[in-house]
Amino acid sequence: ECNRPSFVVSGDAGKITISENGKVTPPSHQHSEVLIEFAIDYLKNNKKQGLMKCIGRCMGYLQIAAEIEALASGADKDAVVREALLREFDNPPFKKVPAYWFHPGLTYLKGRI
Repeated sequence: ECNRPSFVVSGDAGKITISENGKVTPPSHQHSEVLIEFAIDYLKNNKKQGLMKCIGRCMGYLQIAAEIEALASGADKDAVVREALLREFDNPPFKKVPAYWFHPGLTYLKGRI
């Protein structure tokens, strides 16, 4: 069993909202780190529900963590920060990127910030 984060993330009206102890709090680097650790723990401990389902769920958690990290960095308010963050994030897992490769996380993040 995974330890869930002490906060709740929701996507009200297309905007990330984080609530802790019933109070809305601004996205922080710590929120992102906790969500990443949760995704890793979830992937390790929930394989019996089906590996593809587990991978898909974890990819979703990691996309949200990336969005929270971007918001905590101010990427939604500063175009220079946004472009630098997106360049850094565009980091495929291949030495030589296949012609058909598209980065689903990057596509998501570009649309969100």
